[in-house]
Amino acid sequence: MFQQSQRPTMGFNNPLTQTGKIMLIVYAAVYVVELLGQHWLGLPFYQMLALSPLGSGGFYAWQLVTHPLIHDPSAPIGFLIDCVVFFFFAGTVESALGTRRFLYLYIIAAFGGAAAGLLFSGLTSAMIPYAGMMPSLLGLIVVFGLLQPESTILLMFVLPVKAKYISYGTVIVTALTFLARTNVYGAYHLGGIGLAWLYFRSPAYLLDPNWWRWQYFNYSQKKHRSKFTVIDGKKKDDDRPTIH
Repeated sequence: MFQQSQRPTMGFNNPLTQTGKIMLIVYAAVYVVELLGQHWLGLPFYQMLALSPLGSGGFYAWQLVTHPLIHDPSAPIGFLIDCVVFFFFAGTVESALGTRRFLYLYIIAAFGGAAAGLLFSGLTSAMIPYAGMMPSLLGLIVVFGLLQPESTILLMFVLPVKAKYISYGTVIVTALTFLARTNVYGAYHLGGIGLAWLYFRSPAYLLDPNWWRWQYFNYSQKKHRSKFTVIDGKKKDDDRPTIH
């Protein structure tokens, strides 16, 4: 037993929020529909909704939005593991960042994975589809380690490891397996990790859509004002009133 002053802090101290529960329900519903369509009705949901490389002939614009929601229909165990990881990490990260920033982080990581995956496919001609929540999940794990570096996590529910080492290890393992060419989705995963880290570490406004919209609004106003010329409005005593 640990004394009160020596008891390790467990990282998973925030339950899944209502937002997280809704996200898991959506993931589960989409996956069930995908399994029924793919295996029982012969509908190619995965091929149509996963992110295909630009030169593959199977790329569609909507895949930029649908790829995080779709998972490999031949790997249900992998999908369940992803859901378990989300369950443990999402609540703490959302409680620390707030719901809006948490959703921005999650979505930005997904698009970071998409951009890196498409770039990698374009450079190497690797015609593989990208799909799943893994880029966002890995981003959550890394941010969790930055938020609570000294918290203890039971790795595989057995081995106690500090959260910061889980965070570092996630990046290192993902990078090494990608360089060793044993993880064909390494670029996809690293893109999610990189953009999630950038969003968390950079000033929040740089990756805040509201800030960019405000900047664009100010730019538009200045551009419109530049089309007008300011005329001295001083009037002399003998000037007659003018009508505009």
